[in-house]
Amino acid sequence: MNKLIITLFGVMLIVASCSQGNNTATEPTGREAFVAFAEHFSENEMFAYANVGDREVLLVSQEVFGNNVNEDKEAIEATIFAQDEKGKIVSLGSIRSQGTAYPVSVLDGKLMVAGHRFVRIYSIRGDVPELVLDSYGEGEGPEMPAMFETFGKGNSIKFNKKP
Repeated sequence: MNKLIITLFGVMLIVASCSQGNNTATEPTGREAFVAFAEHFSENEMFAYANVGDREVLLVSQEVFGNNVNEDKEAIEATIFAQDEKGKIVSLGSIRSQGTAYPVSVLDGKLMVAGHRFVRIYSIRGDVPELVLDSYGEGEGPEMPAMFETFGKGNSIKFNKKP
């Protein structure tokens, strides 16, 4: 009986030791966290990274296009995920272009989308990241040619099946 009590007590100590954080597993950080996070999406999503300001973000899209099956794709929309100051992945919302002539792009650390009569330029700010609309042009006003010229200088973001 004493042996059984000692054995049970030993097992309880081992269980208590593991539950108090003495195991060596660590939470993934940086890109590792994004890769682990992306495992929860369906096989229809495609992924891209972009540096927006001083923060790396994960972009997730279903609406991609491109000529070859094996090539990276461009997207007309994306949901944006970033890590907050504690490393937790948070959703910042979505951006959307009007069509394939205006893929989701980046220029000088800002995300850009456009359409036939609009251009939107976004940045991300704060320890708890927030998507901010920096510049916006719509219609046919005198500022629109300059807005489209800025959009044209951007680099379209390339999406692929694995983050």
